[in-house]
Amino acid sequence: MKFSILTPSYNSGKYIGRAINSVLAQDYKNWEHIIVDGASQDGTIEILKQYPHLKWVSAPDKGQSDAMNEAFKLSCGDIIMYLNADDELKPHALQTIAEAFAGNPDADMVICDLEIDHSGVKTVNSPATTLKQVLNYWPPVFPLNPVSYAYKKSLQLKAGLFPLKNHYSMDYWFLLRAFLKAKVLKINFVSGIFYFDGRNKSADAGNAKKWLKKVQRGFLYRYFYQPEVLKYLGRKIYNRSFEKKHPFCF
Repeated sequence: MKFSILTPSYNSGKYIGRAINSVLAQDYKNWEHIIVDGASQDGTIEILKQYPHLKWVSAPDKGQSDAMNEAFKLSCGDIIMYLNADDELKPHALQTIAEAFAGNPDADMVICDLEIDHSGVKTVNSPATTLKQVLNYWPPVFPLNPVSYAYKKSLQLKAGLFPLKNHYSMDYWFLLRAFLKAKVLKINFVSGIFYFDGRNKSADAGNAKKWLKKVQRGFLYRYFYQPEVLKYLGRKIYNRSFEKKHPFCF
């Protein structure tokens, strides 16, 4: 079982060495690390040149989704895992996830817990694992960072490439499609660290909520007749009707 660790990058010189070294430190060794860089000008390229094991390219692109798609196209592993340039894998992450897939061969995706480092304050997030939960996008309960899940390459081939015009919630776009049909396995293991310093794209709550809502509405429209979507919509419609008749019950 080979992992493809995929990293989109742009002017990430301050952090990218940490991400690369967290992969090198893994005790599971059957992996490739692919970095697609958007023509950084901050010294990132010089750092990448120090690691001969990397597969990397650097050229102007159309944003993070474009870089993620290009990295996916270059991958040749069985299991896909995105590692953002400013985050890192925890020790034994790949070994633990590989064992989970080996012990559950029908699983399409393995979801782990996530350590969130909010400017030095650390918490652990245990994400939701059902489509019904994930469709309730605010407050977000879906896996908040791709370092907390890995999936079979075939799953993304079914879901499709990330939409280029979505620079804020492409992960939510993918997760909705994955949760619709995939068999998801949750394990009690913290697989990575999401560094949140207030400058992340997701730090703007208003903008994040707007994009999550847009993705959710588009998904509901496209997959309206899927049984799980109808169940979700039925509950929401019922709740809204009940709320109108009994406004003080909510």
